[in-house]
Amino acid sequence: MMRSRVVPLLVLTLPLFAGCSHFRRQAQRPPFKKLSPPIAYEMMRDSPEMLILDLRPPQEYNGPTGHIRRAQNIPLERLPYRLLEIGSFREDTVLVYCGADACGEKGMAILKASGFEDAVLLDGGIDAWIRKGFKTVLPGGLEERARQPVDGKGPLRPARPGEIAPQQKKPVEPPPPPPGRLAAPRRIS
Repeated sequence: MMRSRVVPLLVLTLPLFAGCSHFRRQAQRPPFKKLSPPIAYEMMRDSPEMLILDLRPPQEYNGPTGHIRRAQNIPLERLPYRLLEIGSFREDTVLVYCGADACGEKGMAILKASGFEDAVLLDGGIDAWIRKGFKTVLPGGLEERARQPVDGKGPLRPARPGEIAPQQKKPVEPPPPPPGRLAAPRRIS
């Protein structure tokens, strides 16, 4: 009689001792990989034929922050309609980025559902890329307005997110001498 009471008691307490982790809430991991900007840069350098998708609107793609070199602009709202264009990359690694992770995660969900198993998301988007010091391609016309280092030398770089580019000062040339007055001749000794 004692045995019949012990067995149900053991069955009820076994999960408490053996499998507490089974009842813990697991942290939800995204169903895709996220890469930091330095890792994404190395991956792009090692695979120059890799497809890079910028999911931002064209105004941002061609805006003051620019875009990553070789990136194709397919805005998030147009992505489901343009999957046939990029279908040949379905078996390859595809780097995806946006301005923020929320936009990128929506794009990754669309790509994963369409069979792009090796698609990876740039963690932090273009803002993190720029904050980490990586260069972007600026569209024509913005190159002249891009912020340069304080000494005026060095490569152009876009304004960092939230940063306003200072007005560039152009050196002023002295006015030409008034007509009718000639400069004093120089004496040669």
